[in-house]
Amino acid sequence: MTDATPGGGQRKGVWARLTTAADRWIWQRPNQLAREQGWEIDRSRWGGRTYRDPRFDQRKKELLENEPERGPSQKDVAGQTPSTLSGSEAYYRRSAKIPRAHDLVAVAGLLWRWRAELALAGATPLVVVPLLLWTGPWAPLLAVAAAAVCLGLPIVRRAATRLVVRHRFQSLCLRTSMRTPEGRMPLVVHTQSIPGGVAMLVWCRSGMSPELIEAHIPEIKVACFAKEVTIYRSERWAHLLTVELKRA
Repeated sequence: MTDATPGGGQRKGVWARLTTAADRWIWQRPNQLAREQGWEIDRSRWGGRTYRDPRFDQRKKELLENEPERGPSQKDVAGQTPSTLSGSEAYYRRSAKIPRAHDLVAVAGLLWRWRAELALAGATPLVVVPLLLWTGPWAPLLAVAAAAVCLGLPIVRRAATRLVVRHRFQSLCLRTSMRTPEGRMPLVVHTQSIPGGVAMLVWCRSGMSPELIEAHIPEIKVACFAKEVTIYRSERWAHLLTVELKRA
């Protein structure tokens, strides 16, 4: 009987088995969904996954073969080149459900989406604990009264409206194809109150396009309680959009 410790090769084997088991557990459901859809699964160097539908190549080939030739002088009734938005709209609505991303970038995006709630949760104990020590049993009543007063302020109501609209828009992105093929959502960089509604500055990730957002305007109206949705493209940056939502 000896007291020899395991060597570096054994420790490396244990670590490799643990990382392999964790990798299988994290990507089990997305991989299963991709296999059911018939998608190709590529594993990146750092353990991420890339899903790709091979039917896209066949569809692209069919569109290129059936595309009619259009001369430079062919215009529509309004004097402009006919838009392809109707075709892209139908394409986006026929697209299969995209699995969610579960890597570190997705976790960072989740923290960014809930930044306001996390900051509020971190600041609440700093206010409640001193208030409890100062007022004793009257602290809950004072907290409720302060919350009611804050909700009555117009600036607080506008901030709450912007927060609700932003979360509703991001939830809609998770339920539709307003994401990249890897499952990443567009970033809502900033929200601002405007007369009669809310404006959002949206950062489209690589793999998205403004037409993708425009194709889901009916869903955006329902999700964000909007009567009118207007999308403005940045003249300088192609990946930035301004989405104005006028309340119903």
